[in-house]
Amino acid sequence: MKPMASARPEFDQLAELYDETRGGEQRGDDFAALVARHLGDPGAGPVFEVGVGTGVVALGLAKRGYPIFGLDVSRPMLKRGRERLGPVVILGDAMDLPAAAHGIARAVSVWVVQSVPDPIRLFAEVARVLRPGGRYVVCTTQRSAEDDEIGHIIQRMADAVDSCRLGKRPRSVTVDQVLEWSGLAGFRGEVHAYERSFVSSPELELDAIARRSWPALRELDDDAAYEATKPAIDALQKLPPGDTERKGFVDVIVLESAVA
Repeated sequence: MKPMASARPEFDQLAELYDETRGGEQRGDDFAALVARHLGDPGAGPVFEVGVGTGVVALGLAKRGYPIFGLDVSRPMLKRGRERLGPVVILGDAMDLPAAAHGIARAVSVWVVQSVPDPIRLFAEVARVLRPGGRYVVCTTQRSAEDDEIGHIIQRMADAVDSCRLGKRPRSVTVDQVLEWSGLAGFRGEVHAYERSFVSSPELELDAIARRSWPALRELDDDAAYEATKPAIDALQKLPPGDTERKGFVDVIVLESAVA
């Protein structure tokens, strides 16, 4: 069997704590609600989730009546996805989708583009398997609101982590990058921004840092991880403890493939 080019061992390591530290089914359902606004009629055919992970978004879509099938490169993440969704999810590589050309009407990727080694190839592969005029709905990471102090602390930490990952593409992905990369594959895109509120706390973020729940942190050795995270730890420890409501913005990028 051909090796999977996009396999990422850090996601294998994160599978046991991924849902616990990323909002689990509630966060997945929140994003599914936004994605579903742009998928059309649930009865119009199945939705292919590229990078299904632990299945939290797919579960939210299934609850809204969408027939789902999905693919992920991480066996441990996929094991959790199968526990939620059953045998409709398979092991596979987004860089080399095991699907025939022009056979899929709708596809979705949430929190995936920043994790693949070659985003241009990802969009080319999805364009290959979509029918002419098919739709690909993409969400990258959430943007923090101006008054989201915790969010800005975490973003500064993420920037510091990226600066330590010499020679590697930054994990943060912008809307403009998605539109550029997808445009090379023939997609036309529209961007829809939605505000999202959720509850978090300095303690939860400190625990997530301690457990290295961000994949990029697991690429660093202990010394580099300490240097990248110490300012964030210090800043979070100075904040008032306890739960706080945070606000951010989710960009839902709706891509239409070329019509033959």
